[in-house]
Parts: sequence; structure tokens; C-alpha cells
Amino acid sequence: MSSKWKFRRIWGSGGMSITELMVTLAISMLLLLLLGTELQAMVDRVKFESAVSELIGDLQSARIQAIWERQAIKVSINQASAVVTVFRESDPIHPIRPPRNLAGRGVRAIQSTSGSLLSFSPSGTSGTATSLTLEGRNGDRRVVTVSLTGIVRAR
Repeated sequence: MSSKWKFRRIWGSGGMSITELMVTLAISMLLLLLLGTELQAMVDRVKFESAVSELIGDLQSARIQAIWERQAIKVSINQASAVVTVFRESDPIHPIRPPRNLAGRGVRAIQSTSGSLLSFSPSGTSGTATSLTLEGRNGDRRVVTVSLTGIVRAR
């Protein structure tokens, strides 16, 4: 059986010279260096946006749980280490779910306008209107607001 497709070498039978190989490697390394930093920045942005979404989800979940269980739910935000803990007001020792570490998701700091403790009442309202500013590793900032009515939004 003969193959109808024939392959031919681009550089002839001698192969590549060392100069051609070095130029190819230099161009490849330059492209890898340029694209590598951009890819890392993109990964950091995606992780940061994921952390913002997780915080919004935790706050909305705490509000819904307060309404569902008809008892106050508190959200503790450790601003220095970017850890979020959700617990019942009647049982502050046992968190409802494991604490969420947002520092591992690209959040360097969280700043709150009303302290480190948020509270949702059984009616779903918040004790205080709060703005949480999340700062990412590369300087990105996102603001998550909790209104007095308990509605959570991000800007």
C-alpha cells in the first residue's frame, strides 16, 4: 500500500542549524514571558471576582437564613485576615458554615464602614447600612453594600 500523502522537510535533509534553534528558543521564551505575566494577572482578577461573588453569596444566604429560621444571623468579618464567619446570634460559638478565607482568593484587605459585625434580623433587614471595600492583590477594588432593608449589591 502506498501512501498518497508525502511529507517533505522544510529545511532539507540537514535539519536545523544551531543559530536557527537559538533564535526559535529566544522568540518562544520572549512570548512566554510576555504572555505569562498577562495570564497571571488574568488569573488574579478571576480569583478576586470569585471572592467578591462568594462574599455576596454569604451575605445573601445569611439574610435568607435569618428570615427562614426567624432569628437573627450575624456575619463576622475579620478585616485584617479577610475571613468571613456566619453564625446565629443565639449561638456565636458554632458557625453555621466553616469560615470563608477570602485571602486565599486574592483579597488583601476588607474595609467596613460599620465595624466587623453585620446583623440580619428575622425580617431580613440589616442592623446598619454597610459598605465593604475589598482590595485585591493588584490594587483592584470592589465595594459591596448592604442596605438597611438587607439588600446586598456590588459596584
